Amino acid sequence: MDLAYLYKALLRKKWIIIFSAIVGLGIGVAVSLLSHKTYRSAAQYSTGLIQTHKVSLTLSEILDVNQVDSRFNNIIETFRSPTVMGMLAYGITLHDLESPRPFRRLTEKQKKDSSYRKVDLEKVKGILREKITDMQLLSTYDPEEKKAWDLIALYGYDEFDLLKKLSVERIPYTDYLNISFSSENPELSAFVVNAIGVKFKEFFTFLTNTRTQESLGKLDSLASSKRKQVDSLRKVYEDFRAKIGTPNIGDAATAAMAGVQELTSALTGEQSRYNTFNSQLNSVNDQLSTLNSTPTTSQHIENNNDEILSLREKNKELSAQQAQRGGNDPAIQAKIDDNNRKIVALQSTTLGNGGNNNLQKLADKKDDLQKRKLELIADISATKQNIDLYKSRLDEFSKKAYSGGGAEAIASALLNDLNAAQKDLDKYNNSIFASQDLEVAPDFNFKQTLIGQPPLQPETVHKKLIVAISGLSMLFISCFLILILEFLDTSIRTPSFFYNQTKLKLLTAISKIDLQKKQLKDYFEAASHSGRETSSNLFIENLRKLRFELESSGKKAILITSLKPKEGKTTILESLARAFSMSKKKTLIIDANFSNNSLTRDFDARPTLESFSLDSQDSAIDKIWSITTLTNISNTDIIGCTEGNYTPSEILPKNNLFSNISKITQHYDFILIEGAALNHHADSKELSKFVDGIITVFSSNSVIHEIDKESIHFLKSSTGNKFVGAILNNVNKEFNDF
Repeated sequence: MDLAYLYKALLRKKWIIIFSAIVGLGIGVAVSLLSHKTYRSAAQYSTGLIQTHKVSLTLSEILDVNQVDSRFNNIIETFRSPTVMGMLAYGITLHDLESPRPFRRLTEKQKKDSSYRKVDLEKVKGILREKITDMQLLSTYDPEEKKAWDLIALYGYDEFDLLKKLSVERIPYTDYLNISFSSENPELSAFVVNAIGVKFKEFFTFLTNTRTQESLGKLDSLASSKRKQVDSLRKVYEDFRAKIGTPNIGDAATAAMAGVQELTSALTGEQSRYNTFNSQLNSVNDQLSTLNSTPTTSQHIENNNDEILSLREKNKELSAQQAQRGGNDPAIQAKIDDNNRKIVALQSTTLGNGGNNNLQKLADKKDDLQKRKLELIADISATKQNIDLYKSRLDEFSKKAYSGGGAEAIASALLNDLNAAQKDLDKYNNSIFASQDLEVAPDFNFKQTLIGQPPLQPETVHKKLIVAISGLSMLFISCFLILILEFLDTSIRTPSFFYNQTKLKLLTAISKIDLQKKQLKDYFEAASHSGRETSSNLFIENLRKLRFELESSGKKAILITSLKPKEGKTTILESLARAFSMSKKKTLIIDANFSNNSLTRDFDARPTLESFSLDSQDSAIDKIWSITTLTNISNTDIIGCTEGNYTPSEILPKNNLFSNISKITQHYDFILIEGAALNHHADSKELSKFVDGIITVFSSNSVIHEIDKESIHFLKSSTGNKFVGAILNNVNKEFNDF
């Protein structure tokens, strides 16, 4: 199927394509005229991602540039999260319920809706205010909250409707976000782009504030523990200085031995803590590795619960008590772990967004593990320093204990220990001081840099573009459908398709004519009075080529048949007779189609075929002329038959016309015999042994099936050299050359 054929196929259906394009243009005009005016407002926000401040042991942090895109995606998803969009929807609904100038007014039809008639507006206002304050979403399982949700949907402020018209995009290679919203009310558009930033910041502050307080509580606990260590070292140093008031070598050795005992005990304790911290750090790393393999998103939850905050405050107090007791009290640690389990259980009951619960749990657990990892690293570092310090001091004290003297050296070592502990305490205090000045949203400094204004003009409706796109779309769709239908069409509609499917010799392709508007004889009469190059004469020219092929074949008695009925063999036979008449050839038509004797009826011929029988004493030509009927075609006679359910061998007598066909050919140039369809009748097969040539007529609308292939095989293999060729009938003139 080449491009030229496809072009012709489209050209043949040009009026359908043109009509489809006109319909598309009409649709485009209707859409552009009926579309509502929309107003788009835009606001701009600075995220401040490059100004990262977190509660940590260090006062500075290097921003990982590779994480910037991920953070921006998280921020955009947070803007579009159910919580932020829910708080925004509640705020807009409250505005319309309370303001004398609401953004939207319900129509009378909407006011008759049950969502409006059955609702208590004052109760709804109270519910919405409470949800905004508590940062919680409406529950559709609560009957009263379900009514509020239905009212929001009636106003068109639900999450899904708002998201359809909301756009949150990052300005490439910058620290800014552009937020735009379009609606039928310019003030509503401006309200949304300004209010969504406030709701986002409130939600983000809500999530991060609790975690920041927990980190500060841990720093307080570490600082308290280190402060007690400093006080303990200071007391040891002062007591030792008081003890070595006199430089007595014996006293110094005794003091050194006491120092060795204290340092050995302290070293053993620090090593035990070091091993414990290392084991806990390995466990935390394993859990983080597992969590990192689980994809998480920036889904957010609602965990504003007084009981959770109360449990966290208790954990802070317990951590301080544990630090006072040396940092390794199993009873206190058990209480802390029990409180943590309660917090997790309470958080799971306040999530409010069923599909986000597991993701949020993973995110919270990952944050807790990261904080725990930092704490363990700090504890391990401090413990290792203490171990190294105790070992070095233990060596010095051991030497002095067994060698005597060295009191000043011991005092100097104790002072160094005291100074190192004091430096650690100062580091913790500085971190706490810096953390207290952090903004409530510690991940970035979020600010609105451009306030959204109510637009003065509606959005430009590109009417011409809409009409053009609509028309072109229908044009392309109609062309596409036509081409698809052409690909799906398996009919033998062109000469090339015919040969590919049948492998039969094609004598000619007969162009399609309209016999409803014009009789067959009129085509031949018109052909004699018009130019040969006109398109109306293509049918006649095809018949002239067929006439030449038959004259060149040397065949005189020719059987014209088809594979299936209504392929056009009667029309072809009559047309061929007229073509022979034009060349002054004498032709005899024999109607042997007993299943449908249309030739007999068309020419009003006598049905004498069945009664003809030639005896030895009869004159063949005289008897033949006695059964023929003159036709309106010059030099053409016809012998008719009676229609019936029988075959030639069953109805024709001995010495019938076909047995004497050779005698008839002496008086006629061509004998054209019509036989019944090969697929359904045996008539043509019985007649094939009497004739010189066989021609098969195919309609271009036909599809070759398995039964057709059997008849084609008969023509190729069982007729010898009698098969002259095939005629492809009813071909569209556009496809006559393919």
